[in-house]
Amino acid sequence: MNITKLASALVGTAAIALGTVGVAEAAAPLAPCTASDLDITAHQHPWPPNDQDQLFYLAFDAKPGTACTMRSMIGDLVFHDASGTRLGISVAYPNPGDEKPVVMAPGRQKVAYIASKKGTGQGYPVAFATFTLLSAESDRAVSVAWPAPLTGGPARLGHVGDAVS
Repeated sequence: MNITKLASALVGTAAIALGTVGVAEAAAPLAPCTASDLDITAHQHPWPPNDQDQLFYLAFDAKPGTACTMRSMIGDLVFHDASGTRLGISVAYPNPGDEKPVVMAPGRQKVAYIASKKGTGQGYPVAFATFTLLSAESDRAVSVAWPAPLTGGPARLGHVGDAVS
C-alpha cells in the first residue's frame, strides 16, 4: 500500500471513529430542562381555530449551548393581574396518557397552545402567567408576561410539542 492510500485509509478510519463517538454522545440521556435552560414567552395566535375561541401559545426555546429533555405537560398554570392577584380562570389540562418526552435544543422551538372561549366585555385582565416545568426537580418555576386579556374560561391547555402550521 503506498503512502497516499495509507493516508486515505487512516483519514477514513479516523472519520468513522469520530462519527461513532458523535453517535454515542447523541444517544446519551439528556438532563431534564430547568427554567434557566429555556427562554419561554407567551403570544396571542393571530389565527384562532374558529370564531368562538381565542388562541394563545407558550413558546419554548432552548438557550444557546443547551440540550435537555422536558415533559410535554406543564403544571400549575395560573393567570395573574398586574398586581399579582390570582385570577379566577380555570385550566383544563391535556390527557396525561398522551404525554411524550420533548427534546429541547437551540433552533427547535416547541409550543403549548392555550385556547379559551371568547366572552363578552373586558374579560380577565391577565398581565402574566405562572406555571411549573414538571420534569425539573429544582429551578422549575416559570413566569411569563401575557400578551392580551383572556375573554373567557376555562383555558384549555395542550401538550408541549411542535407548532401546527
